[in-house]
Amino acid sequence: MSEAYRTAGRAVASALRGWTDGLVAPGRQLQWSEGPDSARPFIAYAGVWAAARRRGDLAGENGVSPTRLTEAMCAHPGDASTLGAAQFEVATVLRRTGSTDEWGWLPGVGAAWQAELEQMWPVIQHVAVLLLAGREVSAARVRRLADDRLVGGLAI
Repeated sequence: MSEAYRTAGRAVASALRGWTDGLVAPGRQLQWSEGPDSARPFIAYAGVWAAARRRGDLAGENGVSPTRLTEAMCAHPGDASTLGAAQFEVATVLRRTGSTDEWGWLPGVGAAWQAELEQMWPVIQHVAVLLLAGREVSAARVRRLADDRLVGGLAI
């Protein structure tokens, strides 16, 4: 079940960052080549965030705790590696300018991504339910659902 949510999170994040062609299907992860290179960290984060959010919901928790997020990262080391590499690149640039925090991450990146994904949570849930039902979901449909949520706050 958490894999469907991870896939759905990645699909929605990909659509938000320009994915326009292809399908996401049960048991099939989006390939990195299907989204823009610059979006890889956000897409990786979205997958583990969605898995952590679902686990938190099942446990009766609100939102995504740092513990749940860490557990999801550990369960998906490929995504954690992508995020770590992006963080290292950002840290390198920021160190040159003297404006880095302890981890070298831009202040607020995680909070901004969480807020964006929280707004998309109903879309992620919808896509995950379709995947759990054995259905394929096109990039166009994911994009349409995300656009409807952004424009009208449409409840799914």
